[in-house]
Amino acid sequence: MARIRSIKPEFWTSEQVMECSLNARLMFIGLWNFCDDAGRHPMSPKQVKALIFPADDISSDDVSRMFAELEANDLIRIYVVDGKEYFQVTGWKHQKIDKPQSPKYPSPISECSPNGIDGKDEGEEGKGKDNSEPIGSGAEAPIDFEKLAFERGKAVLGPSAGGVIAKIKRDKVKTWAEALEIIEQAAKKQSPMEWVQGLLRRKEPEEPDPYRNVDCAPPTAEEIERWKAQGLS
Repeated sequence: MARIRSIKPEFWTSEQVMECSLNARLMFIGLWNFCDDAGRHPMSPKQVKALIFPADDISSDDVSRMFAELEANDLIRIYVVDGKEYFQVTGWKHQKIDKPQSPKYPSPISECSPNGIDGKDEGEEGKGKDNSEPIGSGAEAPIDFEKLAFERGKAVLGPSAGGVIAKIKRDKVKTWAEALEIIEQAAKKQSPMEWVQGLLRRKEPEEPDPYRNVDCAPPTAEEIERWKAQGLS
């Protein structure tokens, strides 16, 4: 359900906002209306285009590029939970939410939460209730491979490569540790981003079907009699 949000005058002179194109700024404001009170929403350029630019000559690819702009300027964070891609608005310091509702969408993976999910639900940025429990002093924090993959990926592929990093995990591997391995392979290439984009365009070969060429015709009467004689019936 869409929500009414507010814009403070300071928004227009924010350095992060001014680094973005005009359309990206407009989309950023539009995202607030449709994300939940924690600033989260499914990462779907096609849906966002329909919600924010329904009558404009703007494509889903244009929206994807605007997402990359916002992420490069730390105004949103793109992440994946259970194979589904989401974004979270991080650059709405001015946004004060009265009586915030419970989040509709999962939070990003966090290394400071014992169950792998960050319990912090943001209303006004930097505030909110943190339901995560501290890790015991004798316990080692689990490795946050998602965070490592995004940090290393942006260092190797560029600061606006968040969407590409998420696609590596979604389309090519099953775990963030494997995605990190691909990023390390890319780091050894002369043009890491070109190599990764080529990898993403490459279609995986279908696994051969061992039964595709098997003759499934019913056995003949002679074969049945022979099996009976051999005790195989």
